[in-house]
Amino acid sequence: MNDGFSKRNIKPYNYESMLHQICPPEKCTGCQACANACPKSCISMQRGKLGHLYPFIDESVCISCGLCEKVCQVNHPVPQVRPLIAYAGWHKDVEEYHSSTSGGVAAALSQNVISLDGVVYGCVSFPGLQIKHIRVDKAEDLPLLKGSKYVQSNMGDVYKWVKKDLIAGTLVLFTGTPCQIAGLKAFLRKDYDNLITVDLICHGTPSQAILYQHLQKVGKGNAVRVQFRNGNDMGLRVFDKDNQMIYYSNVWLSRYKDNYYSTFIDGYTYRESCYQCPFAQPNRCSDITIGDFWGIGKDLVHDTVNGLSVMLPITYKGHEFLKSCNLNLFERRVDEAVCGNDQLRKPKELDVRRRFFRKYYHIFGIGVTYRLCEFDHIWDKWFWSRIKRKFQK
Repeated sequence: MNDGFSKRNIKPYNYESMLHQICPPEKCTGCQACANACPKSCISMQRGKLGHLYPFIDESVCISCGLCEKVCQVNHPVPQVRPLIAYAGWHKDVEEYHSSTSGGVAAALSQNVISLDGVVYGCVSFPGLQIKHIRVDKAEDLPLLKGSKYVQSNMGDVYKWVKKDLIAGTLVLFTGTPCQIAGLKAFLRKDYDNLITVDLICHGTPSQAILYQHLQKVGKGNAVRVQFRNGNDMGLRVFDKDNQMIYYSNVWLSRYKDNYYSTFIDGYTYRESCYQCPFAQPNRCSDITIGDFWGIGKDLVHDTVNGLSVMLPITYKGHEFLKSCNLNLFERRVDEAVCGNDQLRKPKELDVRRRFFRKYYHIFGIGVTYRLCEFDHIWDKWFWSRIKRKFQK
């Protein structure tokens, strides 16, 4: 994969250019299970629509074994079941809680696995603006995994590493988006008692190409590191090589200032598959689902500085593991968690405005195209409010 993220590299995805399609491209999640499974390493992930990664096969090396199709989650969907129960909670350790986003649940799960001589796989934002999954086997390296990343991570060869650990009998905790969990399960093709999967309630995934382009623009070419969130502070922070913050935008204080956050929140820059995501529903494919607990009842008094986590154990294995972690747990109704989070009910709709954005982004750029879409939205609200007032007189 070419690591140059210039605008000219972010071209509309040409489905016809694929000599061999593993699955319908508009349904491809970019999980990279196919690339991990290929015995000849002839599958590379190349940029397509809005910079998202899609599998391309080198036909000169391919032996037509069909393994890529067999491990594709689109061709072979993984089972999904309803959560056993819902919990609201946060990390019992005050320092861990305040240094984490949401309630620090992911940190507590990871610490428990490491204490049991296990390994943790999760997403890291590296200097050089690389966001990818890594393997962690030491407690001192767990802070690398902290923090939200509102972008699709690169899986690389992680599924291969997970399989080696599982075969060796090592306890493995794997955290990712639901489609990454499904990709791992499809790749493994069997259940492992020593694997605990944790999916994050995902709102959709922009590409790293769009993120890189945006950060270089706002950082005036000096961007080296990015932080997406600090507790409940939804601020995009960009740092230079000396770790000095050179850009900051808080979406709660200035809703439309930052183009990356705005298009992410309003669902303009997701993968094609995100708009028909089979995981945006109450039934889940992992052992545990975690995220922010939006819309919780006022009967639970809690510290809101760093947020409150929702935990949905899906399997009995996940439930028992969750109860063994260093967490404050408060039992809630599953329906309460579902009602408070759109992505536990349905995916974002690929409506007219989002279709317009995706068609003309390459002509006008991310900022102008987004504002054209929002201007239309603002005009609609103004027009219909005038009509409503007129008929109320």
